[in-house]
Amino acid sequence: MTRSLLVLGGLALFAAGCVGTDLVDEMLPPTQEPRIAVTPSTTAVIQGATVDFQATYYDEEGEAVPEVTFSWSSSDPGRASVETDGRVTAHGQGQVMIRAAALGVQSTPALLTIVADPNQVARVVVMPDSVVLEESGTQVFAATAFNIEEGVLDNVSFTWQSSDTEIATIDAEGRATALQPGTVDITATADDIASQPARLTVRGAQRTGTFRANAGTSYNVTGTAVLEEQPGGRLRLSFGDNFMSSNGPGLEVFLSAQDGVTATSFRAGPLQQTSGAQDYDLPSTIGLDDYRWVIIHCVPFNVTFGSAELQ
Repeated sequence: MTRSLLVLGGLALFAAGCVGTDLVDEMLPPTQEPRIAVTPSTTAVIQGATVDFQATYYDEEGEAVPEVTFSWSSSDPGRASVETDGRVTAHGQGQVMIRAAALGVQSTPALLTIVADPNQVARVVVMPDSVVLEESGTQVFAATAFNIEEGVLDNVSFTWQSSDTEIATIDAEGRATALQPGTVDITATADDIASQPARLTVRGAQRTGTFRANAGTSYNVTGTAVLEEQPGGRLRLSFGDNFMSSNGPGLEVFLSAQDGVTATSFRAGPLQQTSGAQDYDLPSTIGLDDYRWVIIHCVPFNVTFGSAELQ
């Protein structure tokens, strides 16, 4: 008898993760990938000078971690060498990428430009630095060249480049044309000095929705869902950085023609995490207009936590 009661009690505790309407909603805090930020991210110096770079390690909660030891590297040590404390000595003209690494994480590169003459092009800036276009859309980028004293240089000619001309092209005047879904880097170069890349995202055909809680339960789901066509025609279901769900066992992601899981609903897979951005690649048999709802569902107890209606 005692053993039976223990088993029943264990099942009741397990079930509490998905049933009942008087439970306290368990929302996990948002997390992110650790990262390292290097400052300055872009700078220029005269040949023979030194410049000190600083690095900061940020953990999964976005908090700066003190007393981290970094290893530094230069993309061209002959042009610019870097010491263990982040001090860089400029040896020759040109551009060098400086990176810091620690705890298995590597920073995005900082761009160092080395010039011999204060009136040379030392920095090129492209604006806007980030843009999203629909297919066939266009965007005119503008570039400005500066000398080492941050003075604007006139009568400078720029060469434009797209990192993937199958996704977006850019002409000699800085006009970019979006061709197919994807992301490219747009750079402008003057006198062999390149800008930091501007990010151009080409958005495919898509439908979006906002999650809301299932009113019949105490569970909650918030954030955005995007169903978007990828290069090649396949679809990807993406949740935004603002996504959060109550915790529970056996949480699955479904696409459904109605606001609920039925025999005709499509199972996209287990919920990857209860907070933050995540992607679900769908088979080629799924069409953009086949389903109307994205549903977060607790399979073991057949309870829907929340859903988003795709528009």
